[in-house]
Amino acid sequence: MKSLVLKQIAGESISTPNPFLIGVLWIFAIYLVVLGLRLVVKSRGDARSIGIGLLLAVFCWAGINVGWENSISIFFHESDKSNSVTVPLLRTFMELGFVLACCSFAVMALSDLCIVIYGSDLVRLQKALLRFGFWVVGLSIIYQIHFASQYSIKAVVIGIGGALVFILGLGLQRTLTNLFSGFDLQADKVFAKGDMIQIGAKGVEGVVWDTSLRSTRIHTLDGQMLIISNGELLTKEVFNLDQPTRALRVRRNIGISYATPPMRAKDVMLQVLKEDSDVLDQPEPSVHVLSYGDSSINYELRFWVADRRMMDQNIDSVLTRVWYALNESTIEIPFPIRSVRMVDMKSEAEHSLAEHDRVAKFERHLAACPLFAEQYMSKSERNELARDAHLLRLEVGELAVRFGEKSDHMYLIIAGDVRVMLKDKEPIELHVSQAFGEMALLLDQPRSADVVAGPNGVTLLRLAKVSVLPVLNRRPEFAKQIRQVSTKRRIASGIEDETHLVVSRRDRLLGLMSNAGRSLKPW
Repeated sequence: MKSLVLKQIAGESISTPNPFLIGVLWIFAIYLVVLGLRLVVKSRGDARSIGIGLLLAVFCWAGINVGWENSISIFFHESDKSNSVTVPLLRTFMELGFVLACCSFAVMALSDLCIVIYGSDLVRLQKALLRFGFWVVGLSIIYQIHFASQYSIKAVVIGIGGALVFILGLGLQRTLTNLFSGFDLQADKVFAKGDMIQIGAKGVEGVVWDTSLRSTRIHTLDGQMLIISNGELLTKEVFNLDQPTRALRVRRNIGISYATPPMRAKDVMLQVLKEDSDVLDQPEPSVHVLSYGDSSINYELRFWVADRRMMDQNIDSVLTRVWYALNESTIEIPFPIRSVRMVDMKSEAEHSLAEHDRVAKFERHLAACPLFAEQYMSKSERNELARDAHLLRLEVGELAVRFGEKSDHMYLIIAGDVRVMLKDKEPIELHVSQAFGEMALLLDQPRSADVVAGPNGVTLLRLAKVSVLPVLNRRPEFAKQIRQVSTKRRIASGIEDETHLVVSRRDRLLGLMSNAGRSLKPW
């Protein structure tokens, strides 16, 4: 099909409506121009697209009303007949601007509604598909109103279908790659649900939890759920540890003293491998001399175990029994010595006992604080914090925390009290077993207030962020509690407005409507 623009037709005459209505429309048009300019200049994304669409629609409407409308006729030559379509330029651009504004507004409104209802925004792909769908509807309406009587819908459908295939192929390229990769994985039977696999030569190991056409879920040996796209998975080396059999060979190195003849050392270690019930008889285990090191002859133990799931326990059993067998045979496992340190065993024991008492004392102080209670962390995790904690003594009026300084420590009061000095507010008193400075663990921001020691001074436990962060990552309930405490402190100090807290969907919806009302102001 070929198209050719032949001529430009004279402007169309437009009937003049009621003067009062015209005046109202012109006032509304001026409002839309000011609003559109503000959105274009001060906004981004869909809001800016709304502004562009409004400006295009209003300027074209104004041009139509002052008599600037022009039309062009487009003739389509086909094999058996010729068709023509008359396109009014300003009206068409006005309608396209209106569609642009409406589509952008609809996508932005749906995005805000998702945030209100679900607490999360639409992903980029969802917005792109919605935007494309709204444009198809808008253009279809324009065609049905103005051009359906002039030209058959068949050609338009073919054109839209071709454009749809192109856009979907371009926009969903990664998704389609994952889908076809999923087909490849399932067709080649690389692995099945329940198989133990390893990604990469020294990569993650785990059991295939679930597999779909888009992604694969792997339950790792560390208890984590790894979700990896099929397209990315096909680009890596994947080892199926259960196929064709679950038996795997293990290699471990051991250094033996030069004073021991190799045959005697190999005989002792090979005897252990043959007697261990976890080591398979076939293929047979073996021991080989690898090299002559600086202080030892290096041997390699090679043996097979029945399953990767029990391999770590099997290796532990074998290596433990090898040590006892070598020790009973008076065979030395040497190691390079770089320095000799003389130790007073009595003073070393006293130091170890004092350290144990210090950790136990700090752990009791932590347990007395509601923030570190049993429902948020275990005793062993409190011991972990206590080992890294430092004792800090401040006299009356001394600063524990200074306003504006950057720090990544939080503090627990174990004796005395402190005062949080807030601007234009009464000081907040904190007493024994209360913590402060927790904002530094969550927010990379300067200190929001001065914290000074009370009239009797204060004794503090200082906890570094690097010590508390692992517990935060392991314990979501502890992280949630520390966020709640931080939020209450920020509200009390005036840093955060309590009205910003989301308490219900109704409140979020009212807030959304309020923001929408403010955005409609043209200034």
